[in-house]
Amino acid sequence: MITYFFSFDRQSHLIFVEINFENISLNCLKLHLPAWRPGRYQLQNFAKNILDFKANSSNIPLSWKKTKTNLWEINTKGHPNAKISYSYYANELNAGGSLVNHEMIYINPVNVCMFEDISQKIEINLICDEDLDMACGLPYSKSENKLLLRPEDYHAFFDSPIILSNKMEHHTFTACQVPFHFWVQGVYTLNLKNYLQDLKKVAKYQINLFGEFPEKEYHFLLIIPYASYYHGVEHRNSTVMVLGEQGVLTQNSYNDLLGLASHELFHTWNIAKIRPKELLPYDYTQENYFETCFVAEGFTTYFGDRALFDSGVFSHEQYRHELETTFRRHFDENDHASQSLLESSFDLWIDGYEKGTPNKKVSVYNKGAIATLLLDALIREKFPETKSMETVMKKLYEEFGDLSRGYAYEDIKCVCEEIYEGDLSHYFEKVIKGNEPIFKLTQKAVQSLGWNLQKEDGFLRLSF
Repeated sequence: MITYFFSFDRQSHLIFVEINFENISLNCLKLHLPAWRPGRYQLQNFAKNILDFKANSSNIPLSWKKTKTNLWEINTKGHPNAKISYSYYANELNAGGSLVNHEMIYINPVNVCMFEDISQKIEINLICDEDLDMACGLPYSKSENKLLLRPEDYHAFFDSPIILSNKMEHHTFTACQVPFHFWVQGVYTLNLKNYLQDLKKVAKYQINLFGEFPEKEYHFLLIIPYASYYHGVEHRNSTVMVLGEQGVLTQNSYNDLLGLASHELFHTWNIAKIRPKELLPYDYTQENYFETCFVAEGFTTYFGDRALFDSGVFSHEQYRHELETTFRRHFDENDHASQSLLESSFDLWIDGYEKGTPNKKVSVYNKGAIATLLLDALIREKFPETKSMETVMKKLYEEFGDLSRGYAYEDIKCVCEEIYEGDLSHYFEKVIKGNEPIFKLTQKAVQSLGWNLQKEDGFLRLSF
């Protein structure tokens, strides 16, 4: 059992970490800090936030050296135990960062927690300066100002963000007999009662799509930031959403918050369970290159919006607006990009999520969502009222949803052709593997769905 102790200096934005190792048999203890985090497929320089690294055994200093950006090697020869300590500067407020201040303690463990062997059992002690409420997908016990967590493994801990605060609101609802928790940290004027009723409808739709919910419960962690921001990150049984304008979440953000929550909830199946083979298991020490991020994010973007419409939460006009926005983001900026969806998926680890080199990459979110719509239209046209992309997702969950094996690109193609009951080579060659513009294909697809897509004087418009 590896034991961790976390304590905090709110004024200085610091997390103090102590790790205790017992019964060491190694001459050299190699501690990694994760190089990336699930949900963001690019290298993250968390190591830049590490301060005051120390190692000792029974108060005897141990020699150590840093050998890579995120690797510390400690000489433990002749020492059966070791205590490692360091500080982490936590002053980043987004859905994947960590923040310690006078308002709250917000931790993404994958930012902060060094590890030696990912398979080891761990115990986490959070020591606070006051009695705080905790929002997290992990079970915990509480004693005075200490919270104790015993996650099943590092993967569970790294995939479970934590908020500690005495200013959080906590709301609950049940969808298809699954408990959902909704935590709010910050100021809002949005009609939360109506919002939770709509979110419940979205949750029901998604659960019914797959036939079950893969977790015992789910936690939405909403942080309303000091400045304007929009960001969400998925986890196995929770999500962090950071959304607001100038420190307040208003009614104007109602649809944005629904769309964000729907997208992140869909990831509970599509990536947390249905996962590319290259991500089984996660290797936190380096890049995990894979070419199917258009499935993880493109399929999810499409269904995140589609769920709002099919659940009855969004009207035709509201759904049209969401599709039109996705179309504009791709066709106004990237339809003539040189890379395919496969290449841009792979190169996320290289190029990141910024715009980067002009006319190089496409968005796995936007073009990925349009590619999903094109495939959905093909299936719906051939099998009216009986099959759709929902059928594909159910099949993917059936075959890959237990994390016993991951999918490859060819698996996606085979499942889609099985549902389509025919050859889809032209679609995959042109839309997924190719880099030619797909505007005309999209026009044809939306027309088969009863819509009209036009571009006049450079302005794109979708109508019914």
